[in-house]
Amino acid sequence: MMSKPAKKKSPERVQTKDTPTDACPAPPSEPPKRTCFHCVFAHWVQPGVSALFPNGWMSRLMCVNCDRSPGEMCEVWPASTCTNFRARRKPPVRLEEPAPPSDEIRYIALTQGKFAIVDAADYEWLSQYKWHLVAPGKLYAGRKEGGKTIYMHREIMQPPPGMMVDHIDGNGLHNRRANMRNCTNQQNMQNIHKRRSGASIYKGVYYDKRRHTWYARICHNGKNINLGTFPTEIEAARAYDRAARQLFGEFAHLNFPEEV
Repeated sequence: MMSKPAKKKSPERVQTKDTPTDACPAPPSEPPKRTCFHCVFAHWVQPGVSALFPNGWMSRLMCVNCDRSPGEMCEVWPASTCTNFRARRKPPVRLEEPAPPSDEIRYIALTQGKFAIVDAADYEWLSQYKWHLVAPGKLYAGRKEGGKTIYMHREIMQPPPGMMVDHIDGNGLHNRRANMRNCTNQQNMQNIHKRRSGASIYKGVYYDKRRHTWYARICHNGKNINLGTFPTEIEAARAYDRAARQLFGEFAHLNFPEEV
């Protein structure tokens, strides 16, 4: 009886001159977000003999801060995780700048899908920097330099020390020179739009629930000034506008600017 021929063992893969040494492909299916694959401490290294698959020649994911071997570099499985996990920061995404509506306006792409509006004359020198969205309660365009945030509107207007830059329309991303002016902190506060809280839609107008009337109030030099009570909300809003024009001039944010 003839014996069956023995199966040939597949030869182990050995590194040759043709073996790629710089390819570090990702796993075919991306692991969940909170895994070594997405950890800032894990990095793909050149293909070699894997500790997890001794018979394979493959790219390896090495961790420099694994809780199983603190202080030592070890190979980790992409789908595993540990207590030292720290997510990698995603690179900022900037959209393509749209076509401007006129030759006088340009857009500068920021992060998070936002754009800054600038004059065409300022576009060339501003666009040499990478600007990102800054949101300290209000949206602005900024960049990092020497560990500090440089704001685009201040870069354009160059206010004197102690002065601020006021956006006339209240939009911190509208950085055309015609929409900005240097001012003091107090003048800048006068142009703040009405907050969403409160019973009235108008700035400086409030409702007295006890008397069932509307009253107007304005703040000047840190003091509240009562402007009286009024039968309607609109009359109280117009009273605020009259006082604001008298006290703040061009920096006043009015309820009815079309009536000036």
